[in-house]
Amino acid sequence: MRLGDSKFFNLFALVAAHTNPGGKRDAWQIGPVTWTKEHTDHKGARYSFRIETNILQRPGVRGWTLLACREFWWDGEHSDAFRSGFWVHLSRGSRIDVLRWFGEQEQTLHP
Repeated sequence: MRLGDSKFFNLFALVAAHTNPGGKRDAWQIGPVTWTKEHTDHKGARYSFRIETNILQRPGVRGWTLLACREFWWDGEHSDAFRSGFWVHLSRGSRIDVLRWFGEQEQTLHP
């Protein structure tokens, strides 16, 4: 698994769903990691979009900060998104440490 590949995004979605059932919370804690979720919406006659932003922060000496965004776009006449995208940006820390943490979360999902 690599940061930003499809396996990572699938695991990211599983961890988010497992630790925040129904997506009802805007901030929650998973061990030492704080997860914050925000979104921006626009609805217009010709197009609509939603951008979901997730910020994960692990404090400490080997801490890290990860920004993950997902966006959806619709035209004014259809309910299915015509475009969606997902990207991540590691703004602090080591990719290895982030991937290790997600691997540990995966183990709790599938012991």
